[in-house]
Amino acid sequence: MDNPKKQKCKNLCEGVIMNETIPVATKFTSILMAFTLFFTGAGLYELTGTSATTYTPITSTAAEDPFISDIQHRSDLVYNAVNEVIVQRGQQNPITYKQTWESSLSFIRSERLDTNANYNMLSEDQKELVQNYRAYLKEASNVVVSVGYNGETVDLSKMNETKAKLY
Repeated sequence: MDNPKKQKCKNLCEGVIMNETIPVATKFTSILMAFTLFFTGAGLYELTGTSATTYTPITSTAAEDPFISDIQHRSDLVYNAVNEVIVQRGQQNPITYKQTWESSLSFIRSERLDTNANYNMLSEDQKELVQNYRAYLKEASNVVVSVGYNGETVDLSKMNETKAKLY
């Protein structure tokens, strides 16, 4: 007879080998991962540019100054805020209208404060544009105060004239 320790080890080793099963889900997952790695590798190979196709970079055809276009975009946002105050007068209840009015005025004031950032580092043309933008913001705030606080019907022609200087 064998040594009891050897017999116990033999039984354990045989039991582990005989009872070792790999679940079907694990087999399926490993096969799926292998195919995924294969196709991902093929896709990466295509993206490295070793294929015969060549790509031309997309270049912007607009030669606009981004500073000018940013100021124009901001002026459009201010114009929308002013128009919202004008349109909503009489349509919203007084508390909601006051919130709309204060929100628009706060937005215009924050835009005015933003014009102070890096002002000394701007070129002369940019400084002139910022001055025109500040004049536009002043007119826009006057319109919002006139409409919201005083309830007046306003003429937007002066505000539109100052906005035209931005373009």
